[in-house]
Amino acid sequence: MGIRDKFKFDLSKTEDKLKLFILVSGALLFILVAAVAGISLTMSPEFCVLCHDAMQPEYVTWKVSSHSNIRCVDCHMEPGVVNILIEKVMASKHLINYAITKEYKEEKPLHMKNELPSHLCEKCHNVKNRNFTLSGDLIVPHELHGEKGVGCVKCHSGVAHGNIYKRGVSVGDIGAWTLEDGKKNMAKQFTQPDMDVCVECHMNPAKFGVQGVKSVTFRCEACHKSIFTPENHKDKGWTSQGLHGVSAESGDKEFKGCVMCHSIGVKTEKIATGNKVKDFAWGNQFCSSCHAKLPPSHAQRDVWMPNHKKVVATKGMKNCEACHSLKAPEGKVSAPAGLYCNKCHWFK
Repeated sequence: MGIRDKFKFDLSKTEDKLKLFILVSGALLFILVAAVAGISLTMSPEFCVLCHDAMQPEYVTWKVSSHSNIRCVDCHMEPGVVNILIEKVMASKHLINYAITKEYKEEKPLHMKNELPSHLCEKCHNVKNRNFTLSGDLIVPHELHGEKGVGCVKCHSGVAHGNIYKRGVSVGDIGAWTLEDGKKNMAKQFTQPDMDVCVECHMNPAKFGVQGVKSVTFRCEACHKSIFTPENHKDKGWTSQGLHGVSAESGDKEFKGCVMCHSIGVKTEKIATGNKVKDFAWGNQFCSSCHAKLPPSHAQRDVWMPNHKKVVATKGMKNCEACHSLKAPEGKVSAPAGLYCNKCHWFK
């Protein structure tokens, strides 16, 4: 009896029906087990880095991170069997290309096309009942941020890979990255939330996905337990009447106080006008964001323009120079307000 004869079944016989059922079931079971084993293998971080060196920087930074016990797919793949199958089909082209060409053809260095949605983080981190261990005196209402649409990675983008793509360090011979390189790039300053992000979001919430909110409070005590607003800042004219500028100009001690608080968490450009207070106010995002706005006294142009010379004669030009430059902008020297004095005048 040949092999072909062994696989001939007479379906009129119960015995042959049973044999066929066992054979088909066994084959399907084998395929299922092989598929599950294959998928499980491809879902491991070690598999990703074995296939192509393009992932090496991401692998070594993850390896030394606080998330080293969490698989890549737990953060980078939507949960559910259907999503897993879809991802595997899409990823198979990378595997086929690499098997044929031995080269990873996708854009390098690797980076996320879209931000990770917060619900993937919240599989492990429940913002509603978690006891957050914030450093220092910080107050961060995580649940409120989430309700307003601020995603987790807006603040915590460096937690797994130290923002290596954003910092432009995952270039060159990326396949040569070692665990030591991973440790260097996962230092505290690369993984923890940056106050620059806090301030930028408070100044421009829409940029961070917050809808219907134009700005957020800048009160120190809103975010810090042990920092309180100085008494002179509580004066009604501190902002509206320019008393903060008078204080800054009054001496080095007072100006150092401005720098101590208002240069933290803001982007500052180097501007050289010869006046350190003006340079700070023009180049500091915190100051210039207000100085670029039209004050109430300027609102009625037909009234303000004829009368502004009287204000200058009474108070001098220092008030003007807080927002305006005398001459047209040159290089990085640019006042917060676009209109400069020599647009109409002829100051030297």
